Amino acid sequence: MKAAIRNPRLDQRFTLLESERRFRRACEQIVQLNYMLDEVQFRYLGAKRDGLRTFRYNYILRLSVIEGLRNMYYDYVHQKDEDISGLRKDLYGEIVYVVSGSEDEE
Repeated sequence: MKAAIRNPRLDQRFTLLESERRFRRACEQIVQLNYMLDEVQFRYLGAKRDGLRTFRYNYILRLSVIEGLRNMYYDYVHQKDEDISGLRKDLYGEIVYVVSGSEDEE
């Protein structure tokens, strides 16, 4: 049998579509994590106001875990953004600027 001839341009298009889908999904997850962070922070402030030290400790732990997870998603989204901009440049000749929220990456 003949080996299937692969079109590298078509493979890049599929990779681009998959990367964009994953990028959007990760952004949705970041939004959900921000909502969770707000909710746990609200509960923490209530426990702090009422002097419930054991609850405060648990909420601090939850806050740190959610913030760490959100930071990992931020890194993943930034990586996917760079991948997408590179694929768009290769496929369509588009110049996409990746804008970061931090000032130290200029």
